[in-house]
Amino acid sequence: MVVDSTRRGKRMPDALSSTIPIWCTVLNLTLLPSNPSSANLYLPAHLPATTHSQICALIPEFVASFKALNLNLPTCLTKPLRPFWVTPDSSLPSVQDTSSIFDDFRPVICCTASRRVIGSEMDEGGYIQGAADDTEMWAHDLTAPLFWENIDELLKTPEAELPDLISRLVSDHASSKKDEGTQIELTPQLSVCPLPLHANPSECRIAVTQDTTAKDNWIKSKTYMEAGLGKNKQASRSLRTSLPEICDFAAKYLASATEPDQQRIVVACESGRDLSVGVALAISCYLFDDDGKIRKSTEDISFTKTFIKSRLGVVMTAYPGANPSRATLQSVNSFLMDWRK
Repeated sequence: MVVDSTRRGKRMPDALSSTIPIWCTVLNLTLLPSNPSSANLYLPAHLPATTHSQICALIPEFVASFKALNLNLPTCLTKPLRPFWVTPDSSLPSVQDTSSIFDDFRPVICCTASRRVIGSEMDEGGYIQGAADDTEMWAHDLTAPLFWENIDELLKTPEAELPDLISRLVSDHASSKKDEGTQIELTPQLSVCPLPLHANPSECRIAVTQDTTAKDNWIKSKTYMEAGLGKNKQASRSLRTSLPEICDFAAKYLASATEPDQQRIVVACESGRDLSVGVALAISCYLFDDDGKIRKSTEDISFTKTFIKSRLGVVMTAYPGANPSRATLQSVNSFLMDWRK
């Protein structure tokens, strides 16, 4: 089941009405190509036939692009996926009607949480359609896992005191995560984590910090680099011109590591989800072949968008929580595709 909300005046969000149905068909054709139902595209009844035809024409291209990622896909799907839509206006079937309805497919329930509002929301008693989308406006950084971990305390706390409680819970959770120094393994040789980086002489450590520092001061030792790229978009843009030095540092470390268990590189940034992932992606493409072996320095290689996208697919599969920004990925693409110039 996938639950989402939609903006003012819409019956359901595009993610539920179009994106998920497209993915269902793409996955069906990829994983169950011989099933006669796999090619079927199911869309909500309110969408016009022209939309169905336009999307159907794009499905082969989507399937080809998905297969080009060369992902290690699970083979446990035995029936095609089929989306169903539930809104506040839906009438659900009785138990008797659903006894054998799912024999031929796996249902994907697309549930719209928003009640559709026609006209002025001022007449709806303060209800604003789609307001739940803007979680940063009301959740105070409270996540679903953190909510369930502290549900008893949250429910017994008076509403006026909730912002302070949530702030404390979020701060304590962030501190504990940093203390754990949790590393996410993207490949056997590459991991990412949030700052700070803990000392470990048996691995190469690259810290991407929010300070802006000169490149001459980045290398602290043979196994530790501290690249000061700045904050936010500035850091993502600076990444393009910084990746040559970062990848060269990693290459020299790998060349000096004689034992396979020493050929490990850990990249950290403030969140552990953006810049560190971009740097790890660049290192993966630049220094490792498709078998995970270190490239020879004389190896003739050219990087394409398809190749980079395939490696990004591997990274995202290993770390679904990764969230490299568009600017970060653009810097990685620019570096890899222009590195010979």
